[in-house]
Amino acid sequence: MERRHFLRLLTGIGLIGVLPMSLVRPALGATPSRFLITVSASGGWDPTALVDPKGNALRADGLGPVNNYPASQIKTIGKLRYAAYPDGVTPPATDSPGHLDTFFAKHYSRLRVVNGVDTQTNGHETGQRFVWSGKLEEGYPSVAALAAAPYASQPMAFISNGGYDFTASLVAPVRTAAATTFTALAYPNSQYPNDPALRSAGYFSTPTYAAVQAAREQRLTRLRVSAALPERAAQMAKLATVRDSDVPLDSLLTQLPARVSSGLKGQAEIAVAAFASGLAVSAGLNLGGFDTHGDHDEDQTAALTALLEGVDHLWTQIEQRGLQDKVTVIIGSDFGRTPFYNTADGKDHWNITSVLAMGAGITGNTLIGATDANFEALKLSASTLEPHSAGLLVTPKHIHRALRDFLGVPAELDALFPLPVEKLALFA
Repeated sequence: MERRHFLRLLTGIGLIGVLPMSLVRPALGATPSRFLITVSASGGWDPTALVDPKGNALRADGLGPVNNYPASQIKTIGKLRYAAYPDGVTPPATDSPGHLDTFFAKHYSRLRVVNGVDTQTNGHETGQRFVWSGKLEEGYPSVAALAAAPYASQPMAFISNGGYDFTASLVAPVRTAAATTFTALAYPNSQYPNDPALRSAGYFSTPTYAAVQAAREQRLTRLRVSAALPERAAQMAKLATVRDSDVPLDSLLTQLPARVSSGLKGQAEIAVAAFASGLAVSAGLNLGGFDTHGDHDEDQTAALTALLEGVDHLWTQIEQRGLQDKVTVIIGSDFGRTPFYNTADGKDHWNITSVLAMGAGITGNTLIGATDANFEALKLSASTLEPHSAGLLVTPKHIHRALRDFLGVPAELDALFPLPVEKLALFA
């Protein structure tokens, strides 16, 4: 399949956002030096049930305990600490990649954990925006969109599976519903694109389909010539460049498993296949189920198990394609959950959260930041990143300032969406 068909079918009119004129963009088809995947645990996860455990000690204010497991059961591996399963909850099988012991034994050496991140909100929309863009207010693109912006001419530069995926018109997001979508896009004239035996049965004969394509190109030429406004003319010129580029998308199909998984695992398979086929630069993966206002222990355990299984599967896909030195993965959530239970045995919204990173360029087995016994963030020294009473509270703005520097976001793009905040070596 040619790129012009893909963009028309998947992104509608296909207009690419306006990038700074001074930005030097890679040539069409250029391979990026690093790919980025963000994994959003949508709804607000509970870090005390994962990488910032507390245990069931009573709180001084009488609202405790934070968790329904003894502090003596908290596990340590390398420099990381992780939670025990709550009392009364049946954990997944110990050989499941989503079991806490199994997951951390396999991945702790590549995990970098930042605890005590203050999102300054307990609203879902605001929290997602801040955590994934570094800005509380509206108008800033997600970091995945920012990373893809220099490659905006690529056919699938930025893949989104939901969550916060605002692009500020820097790049066209490609929203993938199912693996069968790609087969349909690869064979746009086929009545039965998902059946290899019947795939040659087209809606139009080959000459007719060619004539339709020629008519489309002629229409684009007329629109381009008639565009009088400078910005409109520039947009039409970019669209013409996109549609004139013959980048085959069939290669994506060869990279996908014979049977694409469901849920987060399937999102991971599609994203990594798109990286391996040279069609995508960044991807946002998304998993819900974390807004546990009732039956917190049972439901949060199930959501975290699905998350860890998905992340493990993602890393397996990355390694199978030899991309472990090129793909960076950032994992986060809207905010955290209260350090106490409500009357429905649930936990409500809390502003403190954690951020995890792994993959290319990330030093693993590293823990930064901390919270106290009541799950309140501790201030950190800007120079040592150790707790210090005269230090600063880490916010998503600090995370994104460090992440932009780590990813090498071009200065021109950085200046468009400034983050004036202290620089911390969170990912160095």
